[in-house]
Amino acid sequence: MSHRYRVGQVLEMRSSPKISNRVAGPVEVIFCLPHDQGPSLYRVKPLNENVERVVAEADLAPSSATRPTVEAAVRPITIAIARR
Repeated sequence: MSHRYRVGQVLEMRSSPKISNRVAGPVEVIFCLPHDQGPSLYRVKPLNENVERVVAEADLAPSSATRPTVEAAVRPITIAIARR
C-alpha cells in the first residue's frame, strides 16, 4: 500500500482531544514513514507550532492552505514611544 500524500504537501490535520493534546490545523508533510501493515503514517509539522508529530493517514485531509512565505512569516515589530 502506498502513501496518499507526498513530502512538502500542506494538509489539514484533525484534532484528537481524547488521545493527545493535538489541535486541528494546517500541517506540512515532512516524511512518509515506512510500513508493512496497518495505517500509513506520516511525520508532519504544524504550520503554527515548532514541533513534529506522527499521525495516521486517516487523521489528515487535503487542504487549501499554503505554506507561508518568508516575507509573510516575518513581521516587523513596531514600538510606540510616548513623549512627555
